[in-house]
Amino acid sequence: MKLPTLLLALALACGTALAKAPKAKAKAARQPTYQTWSYTDEDLYPGAIISAATVDWNTDEEDEEAEIGTYGDENGWLGIVLYDAPKGAKVTVEISADGGWMKPSTLSIVTEDNDDEVLIIPKGIFDYDALRQVKQQKPVNVTTKVTINGQPLEETTETHLLRSVNECPFAVYYDDDEEPDDISFLFAGYVNENHPWIDGLLKEALATGIVDSFDGYQSGDRDKVLAQVFAIWHVLEKRGLKYSDITATPPSKTVASQYVRFLDDSIENKQANCVDGTVLMASILTKISLNAHLVLVPGHCYLAFDLKEDDETGRSTVALETTMLGTKEVDPLDSLTKLSVKSRAKLNAVAKSRKVSVLSFANAFEVGTSDYKENAAEFEEDGDPNYVRVSISDARDLGIMPISAGRN
Repeated sequence: MKLPTLLLALALACGTALAKAPKAKAKAARQPTYQTWSYTDEDLYPGAIISAATVDWNTDEEDEEAEIGTYGDENGWLGIVLYDAPKGAKVTVEISADGGWMKPSTLSIVTEDNDDEVLIIPKGIFDYDALRQVKQQKPVNVTTKVTINGQPLEETTETHLLRSVNECPFAVYYDDDEEPDDISFLFAGYVNENHPWIDGLLKEALATGIVDSFDGYQSGDRDKVLAQVFAIWHVLEKRGLKYSDITATPPSKTVASQYVRFLDDSIENKQANCVDGTVLMASILTKISLNAHLVLVPGHCYLAFDLKEDDETGRSTVALETTMLGTKEVDPLDSLTKLSVKSRAKLNAVAKSRKVSVLSFANAFEVGTSDYKENAAEFEEDGDPNYVRVSISDARDLGIMPISAGRN
């Protein structure tokens, strides 16, 4: 669980629920004691640590009163809960791990009050290159040392599970009767608009003649925006990218996560699950300055994008069912209703002149937009991780950065 200021920032910026503070523990001995703390319990997620590394969770909005005193890094992942801390005590906490992915991280504080419990989180000194190379789950030992006024408490070493960098956590659960923390905005870390592969794909898309430029919203023409997305879709189909339902990750007691391929893997293997295809398309659309969104519904993810820039009403937002890339099971163009008659005619004319098919794109538009419009009200509700719209531009404004991809 993050600190209250962190969670308030997320609630304001991304519509997340405020997390619960650590459960109060009956006051035990008069001598201070501690227990280790991790936001994601025994699991640690390299992708989350990397993508949120530079996020400033603080907010200018009025903060809610904290349920527990806190010291240290509000963006931290590992710390301790200290019990029965006397006022004015100098407390030093050091956390280290084996395997080279985290260097010894230390914080010294002086307690301000006689607190039953306080949360202390040192600034984690991570080796981000080492975290980027973690491709399989593995156990790691995390050691915690605490001293109070120079007197050491018992050293603690616990085994955590360092997950694959491809596992993206999107919800943290505490109790069955409590709402989980929605952290699905971390999916934006797998959207990589800076990947050099995208330039080659855009060049190939221009060569089809479907569009003569990728100018984003500059034309002010919704149909031209739609044609740009279609040109990208067509080239991905031409390259043989197909849907592959590979989503399984080792279960966690407290965290829901999803395996997400990097762009390299999806393109090289020519297959993508619902999230893979969506982050791939979102990466390309973001590159050409279109507003892309990752849409999360129970057990599924698809792409949404805006046909108009700065549309406060949200009426110009449409969607694509990315799992239909390369599908042959399509309905006739005339039976589709979500594409306007004008847009359908323009796309069909372009497709015929270039001897390419628009059917799978039109069907993906029909299925995706139908679901998006049907659940539009759900996406406006705060705190429900089952229905979430992750705006890539909002995530970037918050500070969620792309996780660098590439074999090296």
